[in-house]
Amino acid sequence: MIRPVTGNFRCCGFRWSFIAENIFSASVKLLRILALCALLGATAAAVADEQPVDNKASKVETAIKLENPVDSLTILQQSIAKKRDSVRELNEQLKQKMDPAERLEIEQKIGRVTNEILSLQRSFEHIALGGINQSVLADQPEPVVNWKDELDQISRPIISTLKEITAKPRQMDALRRDIERHKEQLEEIEKALEALRFFREQPTSSQVAERINRLLSDWEIRREDTLRALEIEHFKLNSLTTESASWQTTAWEAVTKFFLGRGLTLFLAVVVGIVVWLVLKGLLELYWRTLYRLKHDIGTARAPLILYSYRLLTAVFIVLAVLIVFYVRGDVLLITLAMVALAGVALSLRQTLPRYAAELRLLLGIGPVREDERLVYDGVPLVVNSLSVYSILRNPLLEGVLRLPLHTMSDFTSRHAGEEPWFPCRPGDYILLADGSLGKILRQSIELVEVLVRDARVQIRTRDFLSQNIRNLSQEGFGIAGTFGIDYQHQAFCLDKVPELFREAIITRFEQAGLKEDIQDLMVEFKQAGASSLDYQIYMILHGRAAKAYFKAQRLIQQACVDTCNREGWVIPFTQITVHSAGTVEEADNDVAQAAGSVAPMAAETP
Repeated sequence: MIRPVTGNFRCCGFRWSFIAENIFSASVKLLRILALCALLGATAAAVADEQPVDNKASKVETAIKLENPVDSLTILQQSIAKKRDSVRELNEQLKQKMDPAERLEIEQKIGRVTNEILSLQRSFEHIALGGINQSVLADQPEPVVNWKDELDQISRPIISTLKEITAKPRQMDALRRDIERHKEQLEEIEKALEALRFFREQPTSSQVAERINRLLSDWEIRREDTLRALEIEHFKLNSLTTESASWQTTAWEAVTKFFLGRGLTLFLAVVVGIVVWLVLKGLLELYWRTLYRLKHDIGTARAPLILYSYRLLTAVFIVLAVLIVFYVRGDVLLITLAMVALAGVALSLRQTLPRYAAELRLLLGIGPVREDERLVYDGVPLVVNSLSVYSILRNPLLEGVLRLPLHTMSDFTSRHAGEEPWFPCRPGDYILLADGSLGKILRQSIELVEVLVRDARVQIRTRDFLSQNIRNLSQEGFGIAGTFGIDYQHQAFCLDKVPELFREAIITRFEQAGLKEDIQDLMVEFKQAGASSLDYQIYMILHGRAAKAYFKAQRLIQQACVDTCNREGWVIPFTQITVHSAGTVEEADNDVAQAAGSVAPMAAETP
């Protein structure tokens, strides 16, 4: 296979245009059909002449094999003179008294010889005039085309060949049916004779007896004729069966005649087809070596069109070469079969041509999908690696290859990808699923993503995986946000001292856990004065390699804050909740009074 030098375009493998491929395969199928029909014709060759004969004049012309036209004219004139003498002799015989049957035979012979004389005269004029077409000189009306007659003439060679092939079996079948029919007739005749013999033995009048005797004589004659016909049919059937005994000789003659006639024609057609293919292949290789490599920019742009045009033209030229061989050899049967096969191919192309046109646009890079562009298939982004009989789609970050028939690619639309991500994660990354679970990517393919969640393997369809709100913690780092509150009694130094101590404690705690190097940024700020506490916002950005410690980092932050409070003696408040039950108005007033009494001491202790 010739491989052009190009970056993204590939002209080897299965990168063929569907139109060229189907025509090329159709030509191969045509040769197979012709070979099969030729093998059938080999059987008929034992009983039929190999070359087609249109009329008696062609027989006379083919009998003359002299290369000199003058000698041909001399031989034709001598033949005409001899046949005229034969006609005169036959006319003299008609003048004599003879039996009517002999007279009829002589008249038929005179008519046959007269026709031969006319054919010879036409042949003489054809050679003498240099083989010109005299039909164009005659003023004839435009013939009316009758499609029924035309189709009959086209199919006549096939039907004739089939009739020749099945002639002997049909004769034997007809003889068997005639034998069965005559046997049935004999049974009925015997029944009639028995009835007539019965009535002849009965006492009847002379007129009735004479009539019965006459009928008996007629039916006995009919019985003898039927028996004679049955014997003749048995003899014919035995003769045909005996002829089949010498099948070795007949088969050898048929095979020999086939290889010297139609077999030779098929062999020449195959040789010519191979020669045409080799010549066109050499021209394509010459193009790649000269124009394509010398003018690389032009060749890259025109390479697909040149390649697919080469496939198409190769198929067309091979078919034409085969038809020319059949025409030159004068084999009407093979020409007819070739035309029928081409008509079938044309009908199939008429129905599938729009589909092939769409596929050709894809292959030439002018369709809705192009190579090295991005499309979405079943919710998964894929890159079009190649467009061919089966298009290859991949995702650089997913395992597996998707092979789609070319005709399905017309339903998609591709676009330039640029720097867009192909998948949100890679194997080994830690992700945060939509339900808040931490998972590790084990494998990811076009169909499934395998995730390790809570030490268990979970398989998720790739389409469903992409539809979730996935957070990748491993690629570019991740952030952790937390809130911690202290009591209002520490309000005096809550804005400066507390954040600094919390920050130092968090860093120390992460250093002890071996995660200090993974801290990219840390923010500890006063957030708000809550209902029962002074709240601080803590936000930390960690490197992606610490994604495995996502939950651990949250715990470390809380541990550092609690440890700081314990060391500094800060109070960590808790939320107080008062539950009121439905009751009377007096009970409600008592509850309010008790609540006021409990809040008063707390307010007094507040600095």
